[in-house]
Amino acid sequence: MLNSYRLVSSMAAMLMLGGCVTTSVEQFLPEMPVIGKGEAIVVLTNRQDAVVEAEKNYVDCLYDRLEPLRDEVIMIHEDRFKDELFPWFEPRLAPTHAEAVAILLEQPPIAKKTEELGIRYLVWVYGESAASNRQGSLSCSFSGAGGGCFGMLSWDNNSSYEATIWDMKESRSLGLISSESIGTSMVPALVIPIPIIARTKSASCREMGDQLYTVLSGT
Repeated sequence: MLNSYRLVSSMAAMLMLGGCVTTSVEQFLPEMPVIGKGEAIVVLTNRQDAVVEAEKNYVDCLYDRLEPLRDEVIMIHEDRFKDELFPWFEPRLAPTHAEAVAILLEQPPIAKKTEELGIRYLVWVYGESAASNRQGSLSCSFSGAGGGCFGMLSWDNNSSYEATIWDMKESRSLGLISSESIGTSMVPALVIPIPIIARTKSASCREMGDQLYTVLSGT
């Protein structure tokens, strides 16, 4: 009875704490971007390495956070940008780090095409979401008389991303914004499992997107 009470108390405490996410955002921009009305912005992700790629739903989330910019500038979606510059940003040719982006963007065919599209700033996003430190156990049993699950699983979630802002007109990087979100997910079970997920990727995107909006809008 005492052990069951301790487990229930432990689960109650974890339920109160579980799913909480802490996010930190850092900015290194020696020079702030200045964009004119009618100029274009594109947000591009690294998709070469399936393990550390910035997932498509992350960049879609960033576009949602930058939506208010559409009143002043042109937002070119990543998919259209890749179609226009095929095959330079296909997985087998896409750059995997910031220095490679700079070299690729200086190639005459690419520079000409980005100028035709009116792109002033390219935001290159690189990062990953990962789970680690898995602990606990959960067992389930069922019979004609009923059944259920008993135990506790937990793991740490971490989402870490960087966004480098490239000035296409000046052919140089202005700096970067980084966002890291950490949290603990868990599945406690006393008969019925109750997943409590720390949505670190969503939190990282919100903070990163809001910071990008502040920087690009000049507010």
